Amino acid sequence: MHHVFLSVALLISAVAGYGSDSPIPSSHESIEESARAASLQSWKISLAALVGSQAADAATSYGMRELNPLLASANGGFEIRAAVTKMGVTGALVGIEYLIVRKYPRSAGVISKLNWSTGIVTMGFAAHNFAIK
Repeated sequence: MHHVFLSVALLISAVAGYGSDSPIPSSHESIEESARAASLQSWKISLAALVGSQAADAATSYGMRELNPLLASANGGFEIRAAVTKMGVTGALVGIEYLIVRKYPRSAGVISKLNWSTGIVTMGFAAHNFAIK
């Protein structure tokens, strides 16, 4: 009977951990280190949302009137210079985030939430642009 209980407990712990990106902490790894690894993984995934939303916004804005004076061309449109500037700023932001997260790993969780929020708002702009095109 003891073996059955142990087998059920092992099965439940395996199922509970199934699909989890972070492994169950070993005796050499603390729960805090495991949480930090999960936070870093979340930050890395959030970068895709950030960059993808910026690219979608640039693609749907191309050829349209640009309201941001820093990106607008002389005739007020969103052109290749604006797209390159937008992607350059996004790349610089990712680089700065990398340096911050490398120096302060605990900041990854907050930065991840900021990336997701920015990605959601920017995808809203892209959807709007797509709808009026």
